[in-house]
Order: sequence, then structure tokens, then C-alpha cells
Amino acid sequence: MLSLQGTGFLLAALCDQLGLCLPPEARRTLLDQAPPDAESFVAAVFAAEGLVRPRSHHDLYRDALALAEQAFANHSRSDT
Repeated sequence: MLSLQGTGFLLAALCDQLGLCLPPEARRTLLDQAPPDAESFVAAVFAAEGLVRPRSHHDLYRDALALAEQAFANHSRSDT
């Protein structure tokens, strides 16, 4: 699971790089209760944005998942 700081950085990257900018309440929810893995994290972001994944937004989902996987991998390396 990402730290609070890692979750904030990932949310900022998703917003800045992909335009997935969550409303404040959804952002707070993810900061308080971050999903445990990259796929769940992206699913929560897509749900908060009201997007159906991945069929209708395949490229966006793929790019978001790549960012999340990188963030989770970096976090795992920093824990060891």
C-alpha cells in the first residue's frame, strides 16, 4: 500500500499527466483509504471520475495503470 505522500504524488501525476483530476472529496477518500494495489487504485480513480474501465477508455486506463504500477513498485523498493 502507498504511503499518504505516495498516494498524493500518484494522484497529482494522474491529474497532471492524464487529466484524471478528482474532486476534493474523492481525493480525500483515496488519501485516507488508499487501495492496496495498482489495479484497485486505478479502478477507484476511474469510479470516482465516473468512467467505465477499461473498454471505453482503454488507452487512458493503460496509461493510468502504468503510472500506478510504477508508483507501487517505487514504494515497495523504498520499503526494503
